[in-house]
Amino acid sequence: MLNESVKHIVKRVFPVTINQRYDKQTKRIMKIVLEDNSTFIDVGSHKGEILSEALKISPNGKHFAFEPIPSIYKKLHSKFGDICEIKNFGLSDKKTKSDLLHLTKNSAYSGIIRRTYPKQENVETIEIQLDTLDNQLNKHDRVDLIKIDVEGREFEVLKGSINVIDKFHPVIVFEHGLVTSKHYETSPTDIFEFFSSIDYQLFTLKGFIDDSHSLSIIEFHDLYHSNKEYCFLAKLRVL
Repeated sequence: MLNESVKHIVKRVFPVTINQRYDKQTKRIMKIVLEDNSTFIDVGSHKGEILSEALKISPNGKHFAFEPIPSIYKKLHSKFGDICEIKNFGLSDKKTKSDLLHLTKNSAYSGIIRRTYPKQENVETIEIQLDTLDNQLNKHDRVDLIKIDVEGREFEVLKGSINVIDKFHPVIVFEHGLVTSKHYETSPTDIFEFFSSIDYQLFTLKGFIDDSHSLSIIEFHDLYHSNKEYCFLAKLRVL
């Protein structure tokens, strides 16, 4: 095992990005929440790293991945299509079509609304299909965990999933960051009130892992506006 001084040097030379930290925390949460036969929903699956973890933890479960970018969908379907359902469209609060701005060299930042990117990007416009999770899972009988990463449109996905959430009470890991959500005019109050209305509580990922207290609306606002956190967890309130 590495001693503490070596670990310190490794962290300085190879610093962990916040996205890597969130991925690591999400995988820990999956081990807490998922069982052998659980159902996992991956909204904005991208390269399928989180989906792959779900398949390891819940090999006998039924899993769904939603990825609207055709080139990425094809790779996902080739890799996972025989063992879970890969859908080539995005999720929203209604069934429709939309243009999507695809960043060909940095597809993780692709989205429906143009925003400021970290560097100059090559952008192509593609037409995608959108639907609601409620429509897609109206005959399914179990949902345990939903992960949502759609570059600012998380609130639309949540609104289109209200029946699924109300029926199955899944744990939800989702992004809500200042950089992306402002382009969709979604505020932390919108998110907090949505979850409060269905008796859900909000946590940071670390807070859930550590079995810490849920976030108040003031704490949630502070984390959002200070940009200290942009990935959160919601779960049904336990009385």
